[in-house]
Amino acid sequence: MTSGGRRPGGRLLDSTDQAIIDALAVDARTGISEIAAMASVSRATAYNRINRLTDDGVIRGYSVVADHAKMGLGVTALVLISGSQPDWRANREVISAYPEVEYAWYVVGSADIVLLVRVADTHQLRDLILTRLQALPGVTATQTLTVIDEVVHRPVVRPGE
Repeated sequence: MTSGGRRPGGRLLDSTDQAIIDALAVDARTGISEIAAMASVSRATAYNRINRLTDDGVIRGYSVVADHAKMGLGVTALVLISGSQPDWRANREVISAYPEVEYAWYVVGSADIVLLVRVADTHQLRDLILTRLQALPGVTATQTLTVIDEVVHRPVVRPGE
């Protein structure tokens, strides 16, 4: 039985792979014995599956889920950036170096780049947008969407079943 997710090379993720990913998504510190029990496999099988999922690039790493507000970063915003295409390669490195940027995506649509940023307050947000982002070569416009409530944040999204 498969969940429909494909690994590199076209192989499907089976229910054991998915159970292992689900266990790690809840708590990446879960021990191999507990993961094996959750997936109904031996410790050796769980260990080998984790290694294979890592080697295949399905599992790309393990991370901490932080409470940004408790870290002093109480303002979250999406910043949509529009501009001229020739400048995006150069701006990619600059944007990547901004510590406020949690995610950056190049997109197709009314904007060219979407940033997820976290800052302490609206003064820092204003500084980021007006003095740094809008000063980048080729930027013609920005639009800012301030997050008022984070409703869902899934570390892993499963394919529709």
